[in-house]
Amino acid sequence: MTTVPEGFVLGMGNPLLDMQATVDELTLHKYQLNPDDAILAEDRHMPLYEEMKKYPTIEYLAGGATLNTIKMIQWILDRPQACTYIGCISEDEAGQILKSECEKLKLRAKFQFSTDGVSTGKCAVLLNDKNRSMVTHLGASKELSMEHVQNPDTWCCVEKAQVYYIAVSVLFPSITIYSRAIAQHAFKKGKLFCFNLSAPFLPSFFTEQIDSIIPFVDVLFCNSEEAGAYAAKRGWDQKPIAEIARLIASLPRPSPTGNRRMVIVTQAKKPILLALSGENEVRSYPVPELASNLIVDTNGAGDALAAGFIADYIVSESVDSAVSCGMKAARYIIQKSGFCLGPRADYM
Repeated sequence: MTTVPEGFVLGMGNPLLDMQATVDELTLHKYQLNPDDAILAEDRHMPLYEEMKKYPTIEYLAGGATLNTIKMIQWILDRPQACTYIGCISEDEAGQILKSECEKLKLRAKFQFSTDGVSTGKCAVLLNDKNRSMVTHLGASKELSMEHVQNPDTWCCVEKAQVYYIAVSVLFPSITIYSRAIAQHAFKKGKLFCFNLSAPFLPSFFTEQIDSIIPFVDVLFCNSEEAGAYAAKRGWDQKPIAEIARLIASLPRPSPTGNRRMVIVTQAKKPILLALSGENEVRSYPVPELASNLIVDTNGAGDALAAGFIADYIVSESVDSAVSCGMKAARYIIQKSGFCLGPRADYM
């Protein structure tokens, strides 16, 4: 494929407004935060989001795992509205900024607006020295309903898309339902459904929900810890990571399909592993070395790798080329503070 049509890629997830600022240690102590924390907000953290606005270094970024990947796919493809994103926000200031950020990226957003008075999901990113502490308030992001997804105005985007991507931080019942609905649609129509395990606790605590989606997955992204957590639930935890990847790739499908399942496992600086259903040998791709002084923030590496892989694969249809592009995207992001996309020329 040389030109990607509008609406070709669709993602759904928990949209968050990332609020990033450099803060002093007093702020960390005030909210009982440790360096490099990554936690869900409690009541005592709620005033933090208003306080963040007062910092002169404040930056706003459209965030959340799925949105990170979708916006980078959009950025790489450089085709207006090649990507569509579905999520739930509120009609508040944070929601307006999030909408504006999506518009700047020429990303089509099909937002549901919460009517329960719940604020738009936010992630406070507090930078202090070389550390970053993240406090996430999911807010309206967890209220996405099946009614909104199945609304004709939204569902037409689902039907138009040929590639789907979902990475969720928590598998709430409603999220599991719409994730499975999209996965089943993709499987039935012979489209490409991509899923990201996102965090080790997901396969540990939401095994049943993940098992209901895995049969429909064509491309599964995970790191070695996430793969290990899933393997432990299946009694495979004593096996090497490469064998775990191969076993996941060979998990049964509901019925025969033209798509072969790919399982992509990242291992930080170690080679990326790729298992393909029907192949006994697991492919290994060395990760190019990057000087430690150039590494700023590795938090978005997995989201970026998924973006680079998908953006290239839908054009080249080459697994090797897609993995190379995935590594390039991850390399770009880990040299940034936050999931920040600069001039596209710097990437190309």
